[in-house]
Amino acid sequence: MESRWMTLQKVRRMFIIIPSIVLFSVFVAHGADDYIDSHFHIANYAMQGIPLKTLLDKYMGNKVVRSVVFPLPLQQKWDRFEHYAGDRMAPNYYMGPKAGMYYYSFIDAMVAMDYLKLSEADKARLDPMIVGFNPMDQYGVNHIKRMLILFPKVFTGIGEFSVHKELVGDKINDDLTRANMAQDGALPPDVTDSSRNTLYNPSLKTILDFAAKSGLIVNLHSDIYPARVTYDGRVISLAPEAPYTAGMKRLCRESPNATVYWAHTGLGRFVKPAPDHLKQVSELLDACPNWYADLSWDLVQKCMVDPKPSMPSLNDWANFVIKYQDRLLWGSDTVIYTRNRIGDKDNLIMGSEMPVADYLAVTEILKPLWKEVGPEVSRKVKIANHVRLFDAARAKVRKWEAAHAKDNVWNLAGE
Repeated sequence: MESRWMTLQKVRRMFIIIPSIVLFSVFVAHGADDYIDSHFHIANYAMQGIPLKTLLDKYMGNKVVRSVVFPLPLQQKWDRFEHYAGDRMAPNYYMGPKAGMYYYSFIDAMVAMDYLKLSEADKARLDPMIVGFNPMDQYGVNHIKRMLILFPKVFTGIGEFSVHKELVGDKINDDLTRANMAQDGALPPDVTDSSRNTLYNPSLKTILDFAAKSGLIVNLHSDIYPARVTYDGRVISLAPEAPYTAGMKRLCRESPNATVYWAHTGLGRFVKPAPDHLKQVSELLDACPNWYADLSWDLVQKCMVDPKPSMPSLNDWANFVIKYQDRLLWGSDTVIYTRNRIGDKDNLIMGSEMPVADYLAVTEILKPLWKEVGPEVSRKVKIANHVRLFDAARAKVRKWEAAHAKDNVWNLAGE
């Protein structure tokens, strides 16, 4: 039997001049239980992953009809002097090893070269994103430009990249950064003793301004409040009373034309929703008309449908989703290659490709929420908002690439 996606491709080829909104209405009529994954990691913190063709045929199938593609931008350093896990296995996840992390820029080329081998029908189902740049570096924007010029017709956006992220921000420190920032007077309010990442870094404005100019859509991870966590995952302190949202509001005021979607509404493994979480997120979305948010990560989604005491209720989340139904996207936040770990019996469990059933199981978690908000709102969050935003981004980025096809990638410094 012919898949729904192949049917859509035939319709697209037959009626290429029909506006995309019409094509989309044809598509969604085929299945109300379909998803688009707006937050998916094709590789882990050791750059282990799967080919894009495997993602399409084995994992997405007919249920996940379209997906972003972003690896993790950071490589976990394997320091043999640390003797991680008694030298019994290599680290491929950020939690556990004491060693730091660094940006692995070649991963973008790996994704691009793999993408260019696909058929046009398969390419249409994927939205690759550029990740291999340091957002705290004023030169970061040049990496983004080079990727667009060297690999045209591939990328649609940038991210997921992180500013504040539990533990991760502490592992990518530049020892001189704090001293350099102090030369300008008072340190930014979100800079700590351990983490030098800051929402007030001018490089972020440079990156977001370029994203607006080129059409790139942005996926930003920044925890909603500070969390101090040790290298092995022990929580030292959480500070929901001191949210980072002021810095994000400032960022969107300074780069108002950038289209940004905020990863998992600022939540994470340790950063759990505070009682006023949805109020904080609502205020940010109200202050930033071009900002969106994704409802991703199974750990976060479980807090939405089965909240602990003091967390927003399922009904609270439903009301939030209904109010911001045009500003939200669904995502799995799957890292498709699992981590190496030591089991309960001190046995080694080596990382591998995630079982398909485990990936698809994430699509089931928010079913209680979809029931609360109804099919029309659910369809927007699961499919329609992604199509609207990413189709617009594709078109704009292709125009920028065409206009800059002859730019000299060897001489972008200082622009």
